[in-house]
This record gives sequence, structure tokens and C-alpha cells, in this order.
Amino acid sequence: MIERTLFNADHEAFRDGFRRFMDREIAPFHAEWEEQGHVDREVWRKAGADGFLCMSMPEAYGGSGESGSHG
Repeated sequence: MIERTLFNADHEAFRDGFRRFMDREIAPFHAEWEEQGHVDREVWRKAGADGFLCMSMPEAYGGSGESGSHG
């Protein structure tokens, strides 16, 4: 098997954290949101507080300042 070199430990930590967020904050409510036709606002607030929104936005404007590059 070819070793993956695209992602580093920080990427893997982010992926693990986002998976946990999805399992905790999204999956249990998916059917309810489908029925009501929208996602509750609170989950967006939680996603933002956990750093999952506006990642490429400069920190000065509330983002994390990440470039989105993998190198």
C-alpha cells in the first residue's frame, strides 16, 4: 500500500474532530431537520464555535485564517 503523504497530523486531528461533531450534533437530528425543511440555527452556532465555518476567512474577521493548502 502506498503511504499517504498529503495530510499531516493536524489534518487528521481536524477530520477526527469533525467526525465527532457530525456524530454528536448532526446525525441525531438529520431526520427532524429533513421533516422541518431546515437545519436549526443552533447547530450553525456550534459549528462556528468549534471552528468548522469560515476557515479561510482571516482571523481579524472571525475566521481561523487557514489557507486551505495541504503543504
